[in-house]
Amino acid sequence: MLRVGRSASKAAQIAAALFIFVLCGAAVRAEDSAAPAEQTPGSPTPEDSFLRIAPLPAGIENVTPIPGAVNIPFANCAANWPEGYKVFRDEDFAVEGHARRRDIYAWLRAKQAFETRDCSCSGKVAPWEPVEAIYAQLVKTFGEVQIKHTAAYDAEANVLTATVERMCGGRF
Repeated sequence: MLRVGRSASKAAQIAAALFIFVLCGAAVRAEDSAAPAEQTPGSPTPEDSFLRIAPLPAGIENVTPIPGAVNIPFANCAANWPEGYKVFRDEDFAVEGHARRRDIYAWLRAKQAFETRDCSCSGKVAPWEPVEAIYAQLVKTFGEVQIKHTAAYDAEANVLTATVERMCGGRF
């Protein structure tokens, strides 16, 4: 009878994870190497057709806590929330574009707090109008806005939110 110890089990887990990693990498490389679509005069370039957001701010990896910062979580800032955000919060989650607008607003809030280095409500509550403008541009560009169209906003929001939490010494 073969006895498998913990180290063998751990090695099997690592091997499985590496296998999945290699498969994912191969899929990404295959997608990246696909032939680009032929450009016709006057047609938008792929860069123009996809609404891109600004890259992560410089120095994000070196953020340290702000000495003496008083962190106020966004949830405690209801008195400062813009009217558009209040309407958004009250609507049904099934409303077209609800989750996509949430992704965009999360990015705007975190970006503003990071750029202003403000851990209070004024730093964490961004205006709502840019959300509607970005969403309208996505609708104009793609028709139906899907998760893939706002995934970059969501990803950057997650990074910026974690950075602001480290900077402010508490929950966003």
